[in-house]
Amino acid sequence: MQDNLNRLIHDQVFAKQITEIPEREWRETGDWFEKPYGNANNNEEVFRVYSKGLVSEEMVMGTNVKMWFGGIGVAICDTRDCCVFEVWKSVGSDCGGDVVEVKALLEALNVAVDLGLKRIQVYCDDGSVYGYLTGKGQPTNNNIVSLVEQLNLIQRKFAYCGPVFVRQNNIKFAFQLARDAISSQATKFAENASGKTLQEECSICFESIYRGQMFTVNKCLHRYCFSCMRKHVEATLLQGMLPACPHDKCKSDLEIESCKKFLDQKLYDIMSLRVKEASIPPTEKVYCPFSNCSALMSKTEVQEYTATSSSAAQGMRKCVKCRRRFCINCNVIWHENVTCTDYLKYFANQSSSEAKLKSLATRNQWRQCDKCKNMVELAQGCYHIYCRPNWLKLNGLTEKICGSNGPKGI
Repeated sequence: MQDNLNRLIHDQVFAKQITEIPEREWRETGDWFEKPYGNANNNEEVFRVYSKGLVSEEMVMGTNVKMWFGGIGVAICDTRDCCVFEVWKSVGSDCGGDVVEVKALLEALNVAVDLGLKRIQVYCDDGSVYGYLTGKGQPTNNNIVSLVEQLNLIQRKFAYCGPVFVRQNNIKFAFQLARDAISSQATKFAENASGKTLQEECSICFESIYRGQMFTVNKCLHRYCFSCMRKHVEATLLQGMLPACPHDKCKSDLEIESCKKFLDQKLYDIMSLRVKEASIPPTEKVYCPFSNCSALMSKTEVQEYTATSSSAAQGMRKCVKCRRRFCINCNVIWHENVTCTDYLKYFANQSSSEAKLKSLATRNQWRQCDKCKNMVELAQGCYHIYCRPNWLKLNGLTEKICGSNGPKGI
């Protein structure tokens, strides 16, 4: 584990150094730039340690029985909050939520010791646990007293161990891992009760997973565990793309309805939006100009929705979501009896927010894509702008992605 962590830190530092090399220098000397792997020094970096212990009453699948299950999750992250190590375990639920929280923290600190970390910040959302870490809280439960003694001993193994009290959404890594542990335990109990105890190995995380927690890609029949699939889909969606099968060189698309098994509502909504974006050609995309709506539509969709209106021939359209009127020709709020040219000349910057955006764009030398009108910031390369689907096509890529991410400076 220590060697894997050292390699990960080495690779992250190396990648950061590469991105900081000027383009001209990279073209001239990039082929000779190297950083041989050696033991990374983990004594200076302060790692972030997240832990969470949960006890939850779950409905056992296939039955009408509710049972209590316990789980702990631990995530070790670097200073950029990139997860470098994670673990989840099932624990007994009969000892109570407070005991499980302390057990989760002990597990996290033991993992940090095993990884050879010397300087850590411990993030927790439980006030009692935070009190035990700082020495300001004294346990009254005999079961917790012995655990807190272990906690005090293991803290001395670090050169620096700083506790940080945060909200629950700040420890989402560990919280989700604890939920995975509980789900796995509930599934295992249900399969044992029904005689279905078969397991198979996920080829991503190499864990033995019960078949009820394995996902099958419909088109290619490749199988992966729910946890790995959720992480794969989340990472792909956050890059503005539609997820496909994670198997090497497999191009099978994931069907959104089948992904409901492992996606939470937020990710499901993002994936639904990506699917809609991919189904509308770039020249057909229309976004509602009202900032508190911004719904994505197609020109055909809004045309049909507004067909009965007498002003439709002049370019007036209605948003299918908020039902407010806007101009399809210049993509602003509807300006009756005013031409698009006059409106853009005299009224476009009446809104204080629009004026601020124009000022900010001018100051930062942002440009607008001629097709989708989204703002673009030049990060690197030349000054040509392509709408994202055209850029993908030019570079030999087949993914059909566009929409809220807008154009890309190249």
